[in-house]
Amino acid sequence: MKLTKYFYFFLSLLPLLSCSDETKNSSSLLVEGNWHLELQISEENFLPVDFILNKNDSSFLIDIVNAEEVIKITDIEIKGSKIIFKDPIFNSWFEGKILSPTKINGFWFKEDKNYKIPFKAEYGIKDRFPEPKNLNNHQVNITGKWEVDFSKGTDEHYKAIGQFQQVDNYVTGTFMTETGDYRFLEGNMYNNNLYLSTFDGTHAFLFKASIINGNLEGVFWSGTHWQEPWVAVKNESFELTNPDSLTYIKKGYEGLAFTFPNINGDSISLTDEKYTSKVVIVNIMGPWCPNCKDETKYLVELYNKYNKDGLEVIALSFDKTDDFEKSKESILRVAEFYNAKYDFLIAGSANKINAAQALPMLNQIMSYPTTIFIDRKGKIRKIRTGFYGPGTGNYYTRYTTETNIFIEKLLAEKTD
Repeated sequence: MKLTKYFYFFLSLLPLLSCSDETKNSSSLLVEGNWHLELQISEENFLPVDFILNKNDSSFLIDIVNAEEVIKITDIEIKGSKIIFKDPIFNSWFEGKILSPTKINGFWFKEDKNYKIPFKAEYGIKDRFPEPKNLNNHQVNITGKWEVDFSKGTDEHYKAIGQFQQVDNYVTGTFMTETGDYRFLEGNMYNNNLYLSTFDGTHAFLFKASIINGNLEGVFWSGTHWQEPWVAVKNESFELTNPDSLTYIKKGYEGLAFTFPNINGDSISLTDEKYTSKVVIVNIMGPWCPNCKDETKYLVELYNKYNKDGLEVIALSFDKTDDFEKSKESILRVAEFYNAKYDFLIAGSANKINAAQALPMLNQIMSYPTTIFIDRKGKIRKIRTGFYGPGTGNYYTRYTTETNIFIEKLLAEKTD
């Protein structure tokens, strides 16, 4: 009788023992090094994401790599065979099941669990896009500047600059539109077929194209919700509309004026003493926006360098929610990540109609970010639509250099 009793007691412990072993084995046996993840955005199309998995004492670190960009993931949770890792800024995350030390399957979620994309991750795959067996060693090199037309021939078409660098089969680059850039793209050129992708925590982009009569013709996918054709012609002299000419103050208005709450709920206005006789940069942005993330990093650098000389920065955050607490949480994540010391105000929802009503003196808000430069007398000196980030190379370097000089000029001006 006693033996039977002890036998059943032992059986009751087996699930606990099994769970303990699974927790230990699943997490400790994941292989460190280069991993290759594929998001299944359609039945036939897979969007590749490369990441590096490292161990730090008893925890893991993940570096998502897009060309020169490295996105560091530290919020990683492993319980049993389940792994969850979250983006440091955007409201997106991966949930997966550890199938073996070298394989993970699961879903990528964005904003909420209503938007999800299945993924498979595997250790040790070398190329971002698989090399074909019949590889042609005499293929076209697309390095240079291209004039691009997305959705050509439709009412939704828009122009862009494609800028690419190719070494052997390896390609990097980006697309620049009038409202911003598509950030760090990375991929391969095989047999005159181009494959590029990027994953920045909120955007999952895939580009495919073929060389036809010297031009590029292809398709662009944004996650599972958007797909459009694109064509490109090599054109080193092509330029887009000057970003400083797209947004302006409408007739009948003298300048910029607003009152919005900061993250503590206090009302902040441009007329507050803190901003009087100062050079002020007003940044219209959103915590969901990758181009805004790039510009926030740059604005923090500007603020830290010139605040002592009289520069102030105000970020007007337009979020995808009307909930103040959720908006506060999102913008705090951005501010803390970049250690930004300037004011972030909750300006409303990111709907462009609502944003236009919040700032009626502007002719339009066609892009997040849009950045307004105000001199010491309160006069608007420049409005910049969009932002070309570090993924644009020389465009970014030229803009930041010119802006630094412009800020120094404004700071040197007197108020009387």
